[in-house]
Amino acid sequence: MRWLNDECLNDWIFVDKMIRTFVISGIKKRWLAGGLTFFLIWTLSVSAFCEEASIKEVSVKGTKGVWKVGFLVESCFTEKIEEAIQTGIKTVFTFYLQLYQKRKWWKDRKVGSLEFHHTIQYDPLRGEYLVTLEENGFSQVTSSLEEAEAWMAKVGEVEVRPFLPIRPGIPTELRIKAELDPVTLPFHLEYLFFFVSLWDFETKWYIEPLRP
Repeated sequence: MRWLNDECLNDWIFVDKMIRTFVISGIKKRWLAGGLTFFLIWTLSVSAFCEEASIKEVSVKGTKGVWKVGFLVESCFTEKIEEAIQTGIKTVFTFYLQLYQKRKWWKDRKVGSLEFHHTIQYDPLRGEYLVTLEENGFSQVTSSLEEAEAWMAKVGEVEVRPFLPIRPGIPTELRIKAELDPVTLPFHLEYLFFFVSLWDFETKWYIEPLRP
């Protein structure tokens, strides 16, 4: 999946405004608002998905059992996604790091894995972004969106260890992927939660051969 571009997110904002209008005007039948939203969502163009995020600037140190890994997720935020965050929507990145040993006649053997999260949430009253990095216990507040995004997108250094023995002489590789967790929609759209896949993204697996 890829990030929603500005055109697609504008359509979502339009849907949101339409539903708010119905609620305010006293129309309380949820099926009416849901039907309208359903129609508009399915008329969105597939071409609205662009801006593919990717893993970049990968650094790997260490051998035989302990690897220290750092990397950057590029193309994480568009202007409209930033506007969505600034409404107070909690946004979570999930990172997957996996160790594999190659096999010729069978699927590759997984020998290690690590999963952790980066979270950002804006407080409109204070004008501050709270960013939490699970892998190192980092939790910091900033009034700068640019600084908050930089924290979210970068993994400085994290240790990856195998949970199975590394067999000598067999090629070993590190695989890295990042995902944006489904966005929790405003309360009047929560009943449409089966559409949250439109708000997801995931990078392709980045593969880094490891030294024996």
